[in-house]
Amino acid sequence: MYYLLPLVFTLSHPLIILLEDDDVLVVDKPGGLVCHSASRPEQTSLAELLREYGIETPRLINRLDRETSGIVIVAKNERAGKNLGKQVLRREIQKEYRAICWGELAQVTGTIDQPIGVTGGGPVYTKRVIDAAGKPSVTEFSIEKKMTGFTVVGLRPKTGRAHQLRVHMAWLGYPIVGDKIYGPDERLYLEFIEHGVTEAMLEKLLLSRHALHASAVTFRHPDTQLPVTCRAELPADMEQFIEEKSRC
Repeated sequence: MYYLLPLVFTLSHPLIILLEDDDVLVVDKPGGLVCHSASRPEQTSLAELLREYGIETPRLINRLDRETSGIVIVAKNERAGKNLGKQVLRREIQKEYRAICWGELAQVTGTIDQPIGVTGGGPVYTKRVIDAAGKPSVTEFSIEKKMTGFTVVGLRPKTGRAHQLRVHMAWLGYPIVGDKIYGPDERLYLEFIEHGVTEAMLEKLLLSRHALHASAVTFRHPDTQLPVTCRAELPADMEQFIEEKSRC
């Protein structure tokens, strides 16, 4: 049995704060929480929770997919937002992720340099694909732990394309566990939109969300310009999965 994601987030699920001062708030976003809910205003979002927390205009410097857990940097004022935004444009913010992938990866370290574009067909319009005409996309990877049938992988994106890590690992032949689009069947994503997580879906995916976690970020503080590194531990669902598969 694996953890299912909560469907509702309120301040009874308090923000996990990794760093806070007058300029910056760094939080550990749980999987299942959207960063913004403009397309679905009925959904609770991280931005909404930040406003309830007291940040009138939260400026999210980086964003994560709904199901991806981990570190999000929030600028608390316009000056900090502009400074951190320039760091993003210059690719100065360093990010690290951890993922649980299907299969036993043989290559200890490597770099995936494959351009990513938007698919022109198929049932899931948000799906990205490897496309020679797409935007340059680079991901470094390294093995952290091998288990029977699975590998825990460290990922360091050098570019910031939508779904980049998920697309690259699927292209390499080691899709991320629980991925409804890039895993065993992209139609599972449509089923999820219609019905939510089902037992039949879990039998194929093993987890109710994709096992991807933004585990570390390094940036220059917008006031002092000194480097700041924040780290977020793996969430319980990924930890439990690794523990159970390590016993196999």
